[in-house]
Amino acid sequence: MLLATLTLFFSIQDPTPAAPDVPAIKSGGQQVEVLDLGNGCRLQGRVLRATEQMVLLDVGYDVLRVPLASVLRRETVEGKRTGGVVRQKLWAKAELPELSVAEGSRLMGEAVVKVETGGGLGSGFITHEDGWLVTNFHVVKGEVEVDVVVYAVSNGGIEPRTIRKAKVVAINPAMDLALVKMEPPKDLQLKTVFLGASDEMKVGDSVYAIGAPIGLDRTVSSGIISVTNRTFQGRCHFQITTPINPGNSGGPLFNLRGEVVGVNSSGYTGMQGLNFAIPSKYVIDFLNNRDAFALDSTRSENGVHYLPAPRKLKFGKGKAGVLPKKTKLPE
Repeated sequence: MLLATLTLFFSIQDPTPAAPDVPAIKSGGQQVEVLDLGNGCRLQGRVLRATEQMVLLDVGYDVLRVPLASVLRRETVEGKRTGGVVRQKLWAKAELPELSVAEGSRLMGEAVVKVETGGGLGSGFITHEDGWLVTNFHVVKGEVEVDVVVYAVSNGGIEPRTIRKAKVVAINPAMDLALVKMEPPKDLQLKTVFLGASDEMKVGDSVYAIGAPIGLDRTVSSGIISVTNRTFQGRCHFQITTPINPGNSGGPLFNLRGEVVGVNSSGYTGMQGLNFAIPSKYVIDFLNNRDAFALDSTRSENGVHYLPAPRKLKFGKGKAGVLPKKTKLPE
């Protein structure tokens, strides 16, 4: 009798009970997903349940309890990201675990690009897989088309791809932001960033930047937020200790969850620890109201670099730009 009772008791237990007092985020819909872990391992299986602490993954012969903090990326087998992703028209946010700088830069580095113009270069970051990217206005000022260098990872290595004639489609000079649309090749799957809540950042929080200072692409630098609301050039910025050099402009500033919380914009030349980034809340507003900032590329003053007018000649004695009194000008 006792043996039968124990057999019945164990037969009705859930073989994979949820963690106590942990509300479920979603059931997962029995979808097959690929999980990239922080230790370099990759798991594939059917997601039975996802909570705020773990993912229950059916790998065919067993059900694994995978801590969410160890998951760097969740994707479908087709390569589309999952795991609490909320997508807007031109940007997305996600529930990401806290990562080290090394893990975050490896995960998000492919979404950072170099922007090249006739007068210089800067950085940018891809917000939508169709080819939309954000950079600083001063990087693309006076241009209607730019070149974009994408650093795709293939076969364990970096393969830079230059996409020509990407169009500058929207600008906000007051906030020093610009939106660029490139047409990626069909064989190139673009990686995108997630935008975070800049208002949640606090003084002392760790942040890091990825960009191309003086053209040195894929450079990572880290620091902390010194001030969350420093007024600089008429705009509210993060003041950061993360080194920002010419070429970093327009690149992303990440928090330790790999979310973009700012756009690196400027720094004091010759001084350490005085650098500035535009909070991501202004980027979100810029993208949500893209139509209000649309660039009319048919206007003659857009995309034209005007040369300075020549100085007016004066008649006098022996000075530069001055003709002698007796000199006769050709008719």
